[in-house]
Amino acid sequence: MQSVAVIGSGISGIAAAHTLNDNNYAVTIFDQGKNPGGRLGLRTLRNHPYANRVIDVGAAYFTVSHPIFEKKLDEWTKNNLVHEWTDTFHIFKDFEITTTTGPMRYAAKKGLRSLAFYELDVLKQKGVKVIQEKKVEKVKIENNKIKVDDQFFDYVVFAMPGPQAARILEDEVSKELANQNWDSALSAWLVIDGEIPKYDAMFVNEHEVISLIVNDGKRRKDNAPIINAITTSSYAKQRLENYQDYVDEVVDHVLELWNIRSEVVEKGIARWSIAQPKNCTRVSLPKNMALVGDAYDLNPRIESAWLDGVAVLKQLIGVD
Repeated sequence: MQSVAVIGSGISGIAAAHTLNDNNYAVTIFDQGKNPGGRLGLRTLRNHPYANRVIDVGAAYFTVSHPIFEKKLDEWTKNNLVHEWTDTFHIFKDFEITTTTGPMRYAAKKGLRSLAFYELDVLKQKGVKVIQEKKVEKVKIENNKIKVDDQFFDYVVFAMPGPQAARILEDEVSKELANQNWDSALSAWLVIDGEIPKYDAMFVNEHEVISLIVNDGKRRKDNAPIINAITTSSYAKQRLENYQDYVDEVVDHVLELWNIRSEVVEKGIARWSIAQPKNCTRVSLPKNMALVGDAYDLNPRIESAWLDGVAVLKQLIGVD
């Protein structure tokens, strides 16, 4: 049985591990984080009455358009992991509020990261080895094998953004990966002592700070007075080093945009230096290596990350 190292336990890495395992490869997943999920960020609230309630601070939702991912949605739904959220968002532009209708957005009852936990449990039951809190330092070819730190594999899959893969590769391709263009973001959350507007979510156009505001109580369907807001990339890039100093500024903009006068009783902020890919091209990797993720789709999203992972064998051995 040939062996494969999958580096990264986000959605694309998990999907790749499923495909490889189903095709009789011995799979080991490495991830440097304490928790899986990659950009499926999650934070836990601290204060009563919402202590230990989680809030999504990475990807806000997912949509479905492809039959392969629709099958995965059916599985998650059957296991009571996800639910329909909304197909209608509000839009704020030039001090006017309108609505837009699009595809159904889906949310997870325990946060989107819970889907990664679920999938890893399934993979473990199928014999996949999962190693968390393991930062891979170097990947190179040695004696016709792929050496991942001190372990040898037949193949390796980089399930991570290009700039992260560049740090552990030695050859010229690492320079191409390092030059991938990614947006950054800060993700703030706040709990208020009172009701919040009945919007599900709002795209904020042409604003210097805020790009998206989400009513997490409606997203999670518990109607808790909890809000998540994502900043613009231009705002975030200038503040990544001292991002925690800007939680008040971001929260104040949210309160103003949604005309909220209630007291804020808890708030926080997270940093995503690598948040959203921008026109990335998949580079040509050495033999027996693959690079998967949503960055290589015209519309980067959770679904495209899953589908790219599913198609991993096309890169490794030229098979669809």
